[in-house]
Amino acid sequence: MGVGEEISSNGTAAAVTRQSRRTAGRREELLQAALAVIRQVGANASMDQMAAEAGITKPVLYRYFGDRDGLIGAVAERFADDLAARLGAAVANLVWEAPAEAIRAGIEAYISFIEEDPALYGFLSQHAAPDSAALVAVVDRVATDLATLIGARLADAGLDPRPARTFAHGIVGMVHMAGARWAKQPELPREEFISYLAGLASYGLASGGLPVQPE
Repeated sequence: MGVGEEISSNGTAAAVTRQSRRTAGRREELLQAALAVIRQVGANASMDQMAAEAGITKPVLYRYFGDRDGLIGAVAERFADDLAARLGAAVANLVWEAPAEAIRAGIEAYISFIEEDPALYGFLSQHAAPDSAALVAVVDRVATDLATLIGARLADAGLDPRPARTFAHGIVGMVHMAGARWAKQPELPREEFISYLAGLASYGLASGGLPVQPE
């Protein structure tokens, strides 16, 4: 490759990088517009309203996310990232020093997150089926972090750590589905609801061999 060709190649690569950054920046702007509409309108927010909020047409909106499901997936991914950060902060100082307490703290943080952003949670629950890629991604994102903690606890107790991912997905799936129903129909007081979920999760882990009570 000659000098001229090398300069041309480098220039092309730099242009591609700049374009990628612009696309990513614009995609983030559109996602923020979509989130704003969801929080204003609620679970029934439409794609047309999201496009209007961004000052574009729906086809242009879809161009950045692939299609309707792609946009819902991006909303779910942002929800999962924020939720995982909240859960991590909630149990950071409790992790397996008192496992039952950490389980309850994590569940309470999850429910608090739903309460603070009910429109977004309602939108995902209404527009994404339980087995959709969007909601599966939410569960996977949160369960991955929890599986690491459970696996460490199993290893510390001299137990097989392989069930950690199964335990983690079971807990997150339970809280996710029960929380979605409770958000729509809060038949139990908040603290009682959380206590029931925490007790069920702790009992299930203990029956699976995981020490959950303080030693």
